[in-house]
Amino acid sequence: MKAVFFDWDGTLVDTCGMVLDAHNHVRKIHNLPLWEAEDIFGRVSRSARETYPKIYGDRAAEAQKQLYEFVDKHHLEYLEVLDGASAILGSLAEKNIPVGVVSNKRHEVLLKEITQLGWDRYIKAAVGAGEAEEDKPSAQPFRLAMRRVDEALTPRDILYVGDTETDMLCARNTGVECVYIHHGNPRAVLLETYAPSFSCANLSELQDYLSASLEKKAC
Repeated sequence: MKAVFFDWDGTLVDTCGMVLDAHNHVRKIHNLPLWEAEDIFGRVSRSARETYPKIYGDRAAEAQKQLYEFVDKHHLEYLEVLDGASAILGSLAEKNIPVGVVSNKRHEVLLKEITQLGWDRYIKAAVGAGEAEEDKPSAQPFRLAMRRVDEALTPRDILYVGDTETDMLCARNTGVECVYIHHGNPRAVLLETYAPSFSCANLSELQDYLSASLEKKAC
């Protein structure tokens, strides 16, 4: 393991409230039933440019614009750091392990959130939705992030940490090792289908796993 890449929402930060409110803002405009929190799980882990045509049809571009306007106005208000996120990023920096982020959050918004948290000192490269030709679960954004971190990196050098099926499928498509953060609610079908190298309930457990892995490598 020469580098660790992370998903963003639900992995390092919690923006579930913003995601739900943003989509419901659009759904209300289009006279669609509002979603509950449980409705968005699995529906919005892919980017809006991929999911909105299926939901809004020929009004997808209009709906996507409405979504982006809401997000641009409010996303920093909702931004919350998950417990252990700053510690794990700091620990990897101390060990000189490069960190990348590959997310389906719109690229410009992702960069603003990273800067807002002061994490640009930890994260060597971040690729969000729209930055590559395709979004996750395609391997393209991941490969772009790899090149931006270090041209010499290969998939077997990287561990990818995420919380959704889209993350694990992206890892599989790229050929990288994956860790599944389930927040205390593991989905058996994901464990069976993708066989992640490690699954954990939180970032503290992940930090213990990474520390043990790096110590083993050093021996």
